[in-house]
Amino acid sequence: MRRLLLLILALHCSAQAAPAPGIDLTATPAWKGWSRPGRATEVDIRLRTEAAMPATVEVTAGRHIIRTEVDLQPGRSVRLQLPVSSAEDVSVSVGVPAGTLTKRDVGIAHSESPLLGSGLVSGDPVQLEGFHTVALTADDLPRHPSAYSSIDALILDGPTLRALDQRQLGALLAYISACGRVALVNTDARTGQLLDSVRGCSGQSLPSAASLAEATDLLKSSLHARLPKPLTFADIDGSVRTVPPLLNRVAVALALYFAAAVLVLIFTTHAAVLLLVPALSAVAALALLHTMQPPAQLVIWSEGSSGIPLARYQAWQQFAGVQRVRMRVPIPPQLAAEAMPCKPTPAMHIDFDAGRAEPAFAEFDTRLFHRVSLCYSGSFPVSRAVSIETRADGARIVRNSGVKAWPEGALLVGGLVHHLPALEPGAAATLAAKSGQAPGDATHRMAMMRTQVDGAAALWTLELGGVAGVPVDSKGWLLVSVPAP
Repeated sequence: MRRLLLLILALHCSAQAAPAPGIDLTATPAWKGWSRPGRATEVDIRLRTEAAMPATVEVTAGRHIIRTEVDLQPGRSVRLQLPVSSAEDVSVSVGVPAGTLTKRDVGIAHSESPLLGSGLVSGDPVQLEGFHTVALTADDLPRHPSAYSSIDALILDGPTLRALDQRQLGALLAYISACGRVALVNTDARTGQLLDSVRGCSGQSLPSAASLAEATDLLKSSLHARLPKPLTFADIDGSVRTVPPLLNRVAVALALYFAAAVLVLIFTTHAAVLLLVPALSAVAALALLHTMQPPAQLVIWSEGSSGIPLARYQAWQQFAGVQRVRMRVPIPPQLAAEAMPCKPTPAMHIDFDAGRAEPAFAEFDTRLFHRVSLCYSGSFPVSRAVSIETRADGARIVRNSGVKAWPEGALLVGGLVHHLPALEPGAAATLAAKSGQAPGDATHRMAMMRTQVDGAAALWTLELGGVAGVPVDSKGWLLVSVPAP
């Protein structure tokens, strides 16, 4: 009996001493590890182990951490692509229960010159004056559209395009719809038609040629085309500013406090009262801050081209702090795919849903009057086709040449803003030559700045009812460019 107990004890101790199964971890950045300061990139993570276990994966990029949970199965590889800011210090760590932490550093090289990605199966060198060229294979292209901000131009051949998986192709299409500069070399007709169907900026940024030399020359020429730059929240905040409700509430509270102080000074000189009123007011102010719901606002600006089935958007969600507290906020699912912190600071944790391949929650610290921002970008399907015909008397005939009705909006042409009526498919409206007005509204001024001088554009307010979880004070617009009438 004693021997049996000793045997059981020995087996138990050996089991306790057995090392935890190791994890094979590789982490590869997109674009061969190249990026530009202040932009976004992507890290491709591959995990493999010989035992079933849950694991926590964390990618640290500067002061931001992206965290996700995965279930590892023996002999089965798990692959994740996570969008991250292109910080100088990026690392990936994997933790498992009762195991050691496995960590890998990811090297991100920042280029001072614009980056040209060269995806050519032939490996032929490409030189573009002023650009730093990075030779790429199909696997180096990212699966998140936001990671395309790392580069400034691309040159791709047919074999490389055909080697892209579905998510890579979707990210590339979103980049092309956002007027990303891509030169195509010797692509087949089917691939060319697919890319051409979503081109933004009237195809100025999507030249195609049969040879590398011709494609390079066309890419050089396209660099002279004026393309819209990505917006920042400073652009939106200065043009379509709204008064923060938090500031209004605090201002009212301060006004009441000072009014009470003046009344006390007028009607009493009792020392106890003079001391009690400020104390009670401070307690009331503290209670007010704790009962206030932290306000949030979402602003969406989207742009597309007439007849093109994709519109690109940028969005900014602002969270105003009312006290020092840790906030955990859900990310709207329709905008989640490309959700990222807008700035390197403050520190932020993002929970990434590996099943949906998109962020789900953001965690950060707030304090009074301090705004924390989340940035979103991407594309969505849209069906707006506008045609404009100018008559001899200067009047313009605007026609809905699409397949869906559109609501009331505004037409921006010739430096003026015209009322655009709601139109059914195929219907038309006549706008008198002198019916337009100068853009007095802040939104119209913003839209006019984004419209080609010799072109036109239609502006509509976005209906955000279908976007789950958006704040009450959210605003959105869609600007569709139209060829010059």
